[in-house]
Order: sequence, then C-alpha cells, then structure tokens
Amino acid sequence: MTAPAPAAMASARDAARDATPIVVGYVTLGLAAGMLLAAQGLAWWWAPVWSVVIYSGTMQMLLVPLAGAGEPLGAIAASTLFVSGRHAFYGLGFPLDRVRGRALVRLYAVHAITDEVYALLSAKDRHAMTSRYVLTVEVISHSAWVSGATAGALAGQWLADAFGERISLLGFVLTALFVVLAIENWRAHPDTAALCVGIMAGAVGLTMGGSAALLSALGALALGLIGLYAVRHRRALGAEGAGDRGLGRVGAGRAGLEAADRDAADPGTAGPEGGE
Repeated sequence: MTAPAPAAMASARDAARDATPIVVGYVTLGLAAGMLLAAQGLAWWWAPVWSVVIYSGTMQMLLVPLAGAGEPLGAIAASTLFVSGRHAFYGLGFPLDRVRGRALVRLYAVHAITDEVYALLSAKDRHAMTSRYVLTVEVISHSAWVSGATAGALAGQWLADAFGERISLLGFVLTALFVVLAIENWRAHPDTAALCVGIMAGAVGLTMGGSAALLSALGALALGLIGLYAVRHRRALGAEGAGDRGLGRVGAGRAGLEAADRDAADPGTAGPEGGE
C-alpha cells in the first residue's frame, strides 16, 4: 500500500488551507489585544498601526501599559529586545531562499515571521514550497492579526462609550493571558527551578516598581535562567565524567578477571613463578 502523497504547497489555496489554525488563533488573541488597548484609553486606530508595524503579539500587549504609563523609549526598546529578540534567530531556519521578488518583498517576508508562521513553515519540506505559498501564509496570518486587533479595539471603544471608566476592567485580559500561558507551559514542561526563577524575577520587579519594574524583572529572569543553565550544564558534565570513570573501572576489572581465568586454565602462562 503506497503512502499518501504530501499536501501541495504551491498555490494560494494551499497556503489558506495550512494557515487556517493560525488565523483562528490570531483573530482570537487580536480581539483581546485590541480590547486591552481600548481599556488603556488609547485611540482605536493604534491597533491597526501597531499590528502592521510591530506585529508581535506578546510585545504588542506589553506595549499597551508601557505606552499608557508614558514609559521612556529606551525602556520600551530594551523590553522589546528581551521579549522579541528570539525572532532574530528564526531566519536561520526560515525558508527565505524560497521567496522570490524584490527587496521589499523579501524584507516583508522577514518582518512577517512569527512563532506560529515559523513553526508551520519550518516543519515542511522547504524545497516543495513556492514563493507564492510562503508569502500567502504570511499575508493571511498578518491580515488575521490586524483584523482581530482592530475589531477588538473598535469593540472596546464601543464598550468604553457605553460603560465609561468600568472598561478599565478589561485590562485584566493581559494578566489572564499570561496566567494561561504559564499554566500551559507548566503542563508541557514542569520545571520547579525555572518556576522559582520566574517568581523571584517577578518579586524583583515588584520591589523596584515604577518604570524600572519590567526591565528589572526581565533582567533578573535572564540572569536567573543563565545561572540555572550553567549549574545544570556543569552537573551534566560531572555526571558524564563520573560515568566514563566508572566504565573505565568496570573495563579494567573485567580485563583482570579474564586474565585470571586464562592463568587458571593454563598455569604455564602465569609467569616465571607459576611456570616452575
């Protein structure tokens, strides 16, 4: 029985088919991001502007309270580096070589890389993709995020006009989102040490307070995770070295037993004293 042929990755229809799960997620999260923006008292049109220019779900949500509090650009830039710096490494596995077109087209292909788009495209055979397929996946995903965020901001604006200051309660959307993400991450990768590092980083941020809260928390988190990795790496090397030494002792002991067995079977080979 022959294996089923892999799904085609050439036309815009193929891209729309594969991007459907991303669209569902982006519209849902975009609605939350737009409502959060409205709850902060920002104009609704910031939602499509940020969605086009920034296009980073986590950072876009974090930017809302930062901008609402009037944080300096330096703090916002540093926070962006901490939160979205991982995107710089996506180019190593992204099939940019499959994108054909002018420089602006290729630049957009780089700009439109997100966690979900990268996960989708990197899991497929890059040689089977066409430029149209890659770009269409990115455009559809980006459009879904822009549409969701804009709709959420407009809905939040309507709620603000209808209920006044009580719309600020929607600010809990951001907290709820990260609580859910933390729970899902714990279920997938339960790590008590990493959890403790995160709690301590949060405590550092709360202690610092003000405009330094986020940066100090992110800095403490980065240092804590680096230290945790160093400790675990050192332990792994120590365990590997101990294992090698143990194998060496076992090998030496086995060689000695084999030599003793040979001597017992043939006393003439035991040496000068055993041969007499």
